[in-house]
Amino acid sequence: MKKRIVDLAAGCVCLAAFGIALVYPGQVRHQAGVLWGTGLGAAVWLFLAAREREEWGMAGKNGGEDLPEKSFITEIALLNEEDMELMVWNLYGRTAALIGRDVRENQVDIDLSQSPYAGMVEIEHATLNFSNGNWYVEDLGSTNGLSLKKAGDGRIYQLSPDIPCRLEQGDCLYVGMNRLLLR
Repeated sequence: MKKRIVDLAAGCVCLAAFGIALVYPGQVRHQAGVLWGTGLGAAVWLFLAAREREEWGMAGKNGGEDLPEKSFITEIALLNEEDMELMVWNLYGRTAALIGRDVRENQVDIDLSQSPYAGMVEIEHATLNFSNGNWYVEDLGSTNGLSLKKAGDGRIYQLSPDIPCRLEQGDCLYVGMNRLLLR
């Protein structure tokens, strides 16, 4: 989206320069060169902006319209069986977070040592990493594993160790039997 705005702005600047050179021919040196350069520049920049719009339209499901702003994950909440929050951790501004149990020998960002199923959580169970505008989770080879319930289809997927999986807002991580809601 930002790239398209920059392309459109550059195209408009070239069009403005083309218009000035056309309207005030006596004030512009090398008018033919300026007209050709700004005209070609405007065509190129506007073509790039139009191509970017087509790429967004093909990626979207709404027939060529811009994709809606995606919702970013900013916090993770530990839920009990009745879907009540037990603990909440803020992810805003972070690039990584380690999920596990704090046993004073390590430092975890999402400490599940006080969770209902703490015994099923490894000291370093999983990691969350933020890259390219998305959060990813990776099981660090835990004994009890890591599962993910996708918000989109409601299915639960068992994640393979050491393979990152992209997360979306509304997804629910199962760390052992602890449920972590991403929102």
